[in-house]
Amino acid sequence: MANCHHSFQNFNQTIKLSDEKRKVLLSVRDSLRGRMKKTFLMIPEKERNTHTLEFQTQGSFIMDTIIRPINDDYDLDDGVYFQGNLSSEQRATPQVFHDLIKRSIDTGNDIEQIIDKHACVRVKYKDSKDGKDLGFHIDIPIYYADKFLNPELADTKLGWIISNPVEFIAWFEEKAKSGFEKAFLYETLLYAEPYEKWLNDIRKKDCQIRRIVRYLKAWVNLEGKKMPTGIIITILVANNLVENERDDIALRDTLISIENYLKGNGFKCPRPTTPVGEDLFATYTEEKKAHFKNALAEFIAAAKEAVIADDKYESCLIWRRILGERFVCTKEDRDLSGLKKLAVPLSTAQKPWMR
Repeated sequence: MANCHHSFQNFNQTIKLSDEKRKVLLSVRDSLRGRMKKTFLMIPEKERNTHTLEFQTQGSFIMDTIIRPINDDYDLDDGVYFQGNLSSEQRATPQVFHDLIKRSIDTGNDIEQIIDKHACVRVKYKDSKDGKDLGFHIDIPIYYADKFLNPELADTKLGWIISNPVEFIAWFEEKAKSGFEKAFLYETLLYAEPYEKWLNDIRKKDCQIRRIVRYLKAWVNLEGKKMPTGIIITILVANNLVENERDDIALRDTLISIENYLKGNGFKCPRPTTPVGEDLFATYTEEKKAHFKNALAEFIAAAKEAVIADDKYESCLIWRRILGERFVCTKEDRDLSGLKKLAVPLSTAQKPWMR
């Protein structure tokens, strides 16, 4: 049975966010935060209603499941929080808060476009030298909250929605057994040092659940827009992970577990945190669901074939067919496979005179 665990380790290093790119993203994020806070204070006090802005990075960047996309268009989620105690009936509509955020973004020469999406404001960056994409965009979900607790998301389509990204991070990190504490994000100044240590530790340890999420995200990225979002992939993996000392076997068994899970619950992906139980597939068309089902079945079939293959190089090529060119099959794999074939005992090999 071919063992491609080492090939997956190399693939993981290829698709994982590099330390260099992490520093770039953090630098641009911090610059945008500073510019927004400064410009926001220039808006007449009556319009901003004495609110202040606070920020909190969320999602895959914190959980270290972010991947390097094929087109290098990184997606960083950085939530902005209007601090206040007005009820949803007392405060302005979500669109008003979206407009305030758009006005507070100092576009400068590095920002290509500001896009108002219903659940966030997207800031697309460009290369200041030649106008090409620098390789990422920042999504800014907008919340209203009192000290980050019980935040409500400003959604211009659905209104004010109870949504707490910190709770989702805590849920995932409990699955990863990483030692994460919500106080790291709720009490950032008090817990700055242990939080940085935790971030460094999880990147060094890089446990299997994070790697499996990355592998599936890379597959989704290759398949295209009809595939599920990153949060859906993260939930499906976390709820159906089948651990193994080998990543190729863990991936195969996790895929099978996900397929059985979806067949058993009527193809639903319940959100584990507020709003608890919300089906994240609810807005998907039947065509889009069918596309994912078929792609998943194809992936499982290939994974089964790859794991039971006798030849490591052939197994690697099967994985590469599904995961793309970034899954590298080396000359060493091919040479070792050739040596394996040459090592067949003479008693079982075909004799020259029998050909």
